[in-house]
Amino acid sequence: MSWKAFGALGPWFAGFVTFYLVVYTIWRDQWKRPKLLLSFDNDRDVKTQANTVGWVNIPPSTVSRWLRVRVQNAKRRRVAKNCRAFLIGIEEAPSGEDKFPNDVRQLRWTHDHSTPPSARDLLPGVSHWVDVAAAIDGQNTLTVCTFPPWVLGIPGDYVFTVQVSAEDADPAVIKVQVHWDGTWPSLRGQDP
Repeated sequence: MSWKAFGALGPWFAGFVTFYLVVYTIWRDQWKRPKLLLSFDNDRDVKTQANTVGWVNIPPSTVSRWLRVRVQNAKRRRVAKNCRAFLIGIEEAPSGEDKFPNDVRQLRWTHDHSTPPSARDLLPGVSHWVDVAAAIDGQNTLTVCTFPPWVLGIPGDYVFTVQVSAEDADPAVIKVQVHWDGTWPSLRGQDP
């Protein structure tokens, strides 16, 4: 065996290793990009509560029911910075009539009543919730938790479309079917 032939393979091997490291470095960053995961479970994401701080003209003893969407950044990803949620549609079910025409409004993070709603950094694997709708005892409207506020005054079934975005992450969208018969305990939802 000629050592010169073996020596000629050295630069080729070094070139291959360098090429591999460059490709790995570039793609590793893509693999670690934030990935937003949205979910809804009626049993876990619809809550009845009293003492709702931050709502105007509602005594602390008033009972309310809240429908929320869970937002999570996938595990082993970079932090999802400046994450915001938006309501991008409300349709009446089953007719499909647009009840929120040509409008996009920012949603509020649960228990964050800042005005305007704040952005949030999401650590990987940690769940956060966005308030989508609330039915409040003594009120005859369904409050849609947007900024600026929006209400639905006609009981029925609706499909809410929520979009969440963050820096360097693809936006994620979820549709949640909402039922409200005009009373606060009737608020519930399901995946359509």
